Amino acid sequence: MGYEIVHYEPAFKKQVLDLQTKLWSPSLTLNDAYFEWKYERNPYLAEPLIYLAVHDGRAVGMRGFSGVQWEAGFPPQKFRGLYADDSVVAPEHRRGGLIHKIMAAAFKDLVSRGYEYVFNLSAGSVIYRQSLSTGWLSVGYAQLMRWHPLPVSFRKALRRILRQLPLVSHRLDALFLQWLEKRRRSLADINQDGIKHPYKTIPWISFEDKPRCTAMAELVERIGSCGKIRHVRDREYFDWRFQNPLSRYRFLFHDKAGMEGYLVLQEYTSEFADKEVLNVVDWEGTDAAVKAELLRAACSYATNRVLIIWSATLPPEATAVLHAKGFKLVWQAQSMVNQIPAVLVRPVRDENLDSDWLLADRRLLDLANWELRMLYSMHG
Repeated sequence: MGYEIVHYEPAFKKQVLDLQTKLWSPSLTLNDAYFEWKYERNPYLAEPLIYLAVHDGRAVGMRGFSGVQWEAGFPPQKFRGLYADDSVVAPEHRRGGLIHKIMAAAFKDLVSRGYEYVFNLSAGSVIYRQSLSTGWLSVGYAQLMRWHPLPVSFRKALRRILRQLPLVSHRLDALFLQWLEKRRRSLADINQDGIKHPYKTIPWISFEDKPRCTAMAELVERIGSCGKIRHVRDREYFDWRFQNPLSRYRFLFHDKAGMEGYLVLQEYTSEFADKEVLNVVDWEGTDAAVKAELLRAACSYATNRVLIIWSATLPPEATAVLHAKGFKLVWQAQSMVNQIPAVLVRPVRDENLDSDWLLADRRLLDLANWELRMLYSMHG
């Protein structure tokens, strides 16, 4: 009772930024930069597409839609779509099904906008369950693979031993944690000198803090597509994507004979983020050997950081490279602790819920038809 679902207008911006201190970051300045990047400068939408729940003139709930551009088929056909994200409700207004009300109003409005499907690759566990109850379907899980220079089992065992020592156990445990934290370097503290020693014999790998958007897009085009569903990775997309203020990116390039590959590392900048995690959000190469050299270089930077990559749709040769380096599959029960990396899809029109969902000639609900990368999601 007493809620009105309305379209976003600039007059609500300050309220939205304040509301998102529960989700994005506690910093209004950082939230403002993220909002501008994601909604005001999105290359696939001319203006923000956000639905707000308003109570007594104040925004107390939100669901945003940002633009995406998928490609599928052979030759590839391009499709504009919407990425549903940023679901948040003020604490005092929760438990009333407000997100469901927002989404019902949103789908009713989106019918007139000409979009066929909406997507979500970064739903938390609550939104994941709510989505499945309202017509969304899961294509499948991202299947995280993880690598750590100091195995988790070893760290746990060592801490268990330290705690059992008399008198000094707590002090030793604290010193061990301080040592781990000291070794955990941010991407902001790593530069090209970081590979000169371990990779001085491989001079064609460089570490840079800026993307080479044109060259990266040309490499993607040169390698080509097998017709699977993937996000368009052209110069425009790269140029916009790597300006995300909630992420910090660094780029590994393989230039032995021109650009033969790249790997993109990412960490989160929000105070809410897990500072131990370092993501491989995109990884491209002309062959498995190029990818292997890039991955080894990436691991040399991950000093006491957990490296995470999505592996569900990687080709077998790439998965073999990960296994050879020591990456292990994270069981789904473990990955559900905080968020579920899954692909959620829904037609905009309710009457299409029972039809066959297609992009080009590819069935959306078949994970084998996808080429997933963390970069396509708001995890990356």
